Order: sequence, then C-alpha cells, then structure tokens
Amino acid sequence: MDTLFATLLASAALALSAPPPAEEESAAPAVSERILSTSPSYVRMEPVSASVRAGAYMGGVLEVQFALDIPDEALREQARASTLRLRDGYVTALTSYGGLGYRAGDVPDFVRITRLLQQSTDRTLGARGAEVLIRSIALHEP
Repeated sequence: MDTLFATLLASAALALSAPPPAEEESAAPAVSERILSTSPSYVRMEPVSASVRAGAYMGGVLEVQFALDIPDEALREQARASTLRLRDGYVTALTSYGGLGYRAGDVPDFVRITRLLQQSTDRTLGARGAEVLIRSIALHEP
C-alpha cells in the first residue's frame, strides 16, 4: 500500500511540475562569455591560472581574468591568431610569479601580475600596442 501511495504521489508531482524552460531561456551565458565591452579594440581572453607555493607545498591556485585593448587592427588580428602562444606566455608568467614572487598568506600583487602579463604580451606580439586590462585576480586556497 505504501509503494502504491508513493507512486501516486510521485506521478502527481510530475504532472503538476512546470515544463522545462525553452532552449533560449535555459542557455544563460557564463560569466566568462559575457560581453564586457562593445569596443572593436577589445579582445577577450580566457582566464589563466597557475599554482602558488606555500613553502614546499602547493598553497592554492591563482586565477586571473583579463582582456586586451588593441586599437591597431593589424596587431589585433595578430593577437587573435596568436591566442595559444599568448596563453602559453601568460601561464609561464603566472607560474613564475606563483612559484617565486608570491609568499603564502600575502595578497597577490596586482601591479606585478599586470606588469608580467603586459611584458609577456609585448614579447609574444613583438610590438607594443596591446594593453592588458585586468578584470579580477583571485587566489583559491585549499
């Protein structure tokens, strides 16, 4: 009898539940996919992360969300074509900061991280003209 009652209750709950949302309603853009600027010089980059040390152990993960502002169209197209090389340079720069420049318990150095990412951008593109725009820096500790 209890099984029959539970089955009837579950059937009633399913019948009264709202239909699933339409496809366009359920597909809200993720935070990193939102358009942050309508400027044609704005180039969105995927977040970059690297581990940080705490003594001899991993002290957490440092994540940086940023974009590039590149007014020069030719340089902007070069940056879009070099996305993988740019990301490699960013991960290398952030890893060196996390392994050598960060001390466990400190607040991540916004200025130093920005400078490292800017130097990596200039070196990878072979020219100045792309400005690193930091959106957020987060340290995720275990």
